[in-house]
Amino acid sequence: MATPTPTKSASTSASVRQLSKVSNATGANAPLQSSGGFSVEQLSPDSIHFPAIYEAAILYAADCYEAAQEALCDHLKTPDGKNSIRTWLMLFDLYQLTHNRTEFDALSMLFTVKFERSPPVWADSADNADPRRKEKREHKDFFLLNPKPDGALLEEIDKFEIFTKHMGSCRVEFSKINTILVEEAELFSIVLQRLRRAKLPIWFNQFDPFTALLKKQINDVTGQPLNASQGYWSLLFELYILDNKLDEYEELGLEYAVAFEMSPPAWEAVNRPTGASDAPVNAVATDAPKESIGFQLKGVINVGSKEMFQQLAIYANTRQEVVIDMSGLMRIDFNAMGGFFEAIRAIHFSQKRVILSNINELVAGILEVFGMTKHAILMRKKAA
Repeated sequence: MATPTPTKSASTSASVRQLSKVSNATGANAPLQSSGGFSVEQLSPDSIHFPAIYEAAILYAADCYEAAQEALCDHLKTPDGKNSIRTWLMLFDLYQLTHNRTEFDALSMLFTVKFERSPPVWADSADNADPRRKEKREHKDFFLLNPKPDGALLEEIDKFEIFTKHMGSCRVEFSKINTILVEEAELFSIVLQRLRRAKLPIWFNQFDPFTALLKKQINDVTGQPLNASQGYWSLLFELYILDNKLDEYEELGLEYAVAFEMSPPAWEAVNRPTGASDAPVNAVATDAPKESIGFQLKGVINVGSKEMFQQLAIYANTRQEVVIDMSGLMRIDFNAMGGFFEAIRAIHFSQKRVILSNINELVAGILEVFGMTKHAILMRKKAA
């Protein structure tokens, strides 16, 4: 079943306590200039004046999407929230990032009536407003496997296959999967085989936790007939093939042969295009060609993104003005914000100008909470 989302008040209190600790360590506890200004006391768990948009940004960074949505919707019902265009834009971004087209369209109608102007435009996966990135499919091919409330995955697996064929590649995110039925694993392995044979490159986010889940499922049915676990074995073999993990594949194949006195499926080498990281990090950046708009981030920055920070430092070393394009970045995990803050601060302290461009409103909110405006120029994406 899906992991229950923490309540808004509990998540916010825990997040702010951690924020205070990180803020003290990073020096990010000064009043924020571009955010309208608030003090570290306002970030206290006991404060009744904690700004709603920053509460939502923290919840989103902590991977509590539903609680973030609740915070924004509640704020939108108040006079301050209703008149704050930033609250609306933040909610638009949340619906876009969580692929909630229905709520996005409903909000668009209210926005038009309220402000008498056009709302933000829904960005389809196959479209991108920046013509310089029309050929950079890796920035648009993120797919979150999001189970139904009862944990069912069959429909999502079908959507994943259609999406990958349409995009020509895919970066699939496993973080929302907490359980998987053997029939679902079998279907997933078949779909992955079809995509591999079609030579469509696939990368994985949260690969190790997901494979650990499959191993646990296998262990739970040890001693039962093969059909009780075949789907899990098949999916694990296919994942190891796609991710070029030969050692893990051979170890799994030996276990399979001992357990069932059968040979495992044949190993096949897969060559994926360069430019996408095979390491288990959720944010990838490349030192792009001259027509690039800067060092590009995408996906989710998490605690495993140290290699990306190193790449950013190398990129910044030869530049006086460091432009970081965040148009492909979905989220900075709350636990990774301290590391990201330190990486940007180090560049700034080396007498360089740092520009963070094309930021979605939710990411902009958490950057402001951490005092990033002291070390970088924040440029939000154009709303409409």
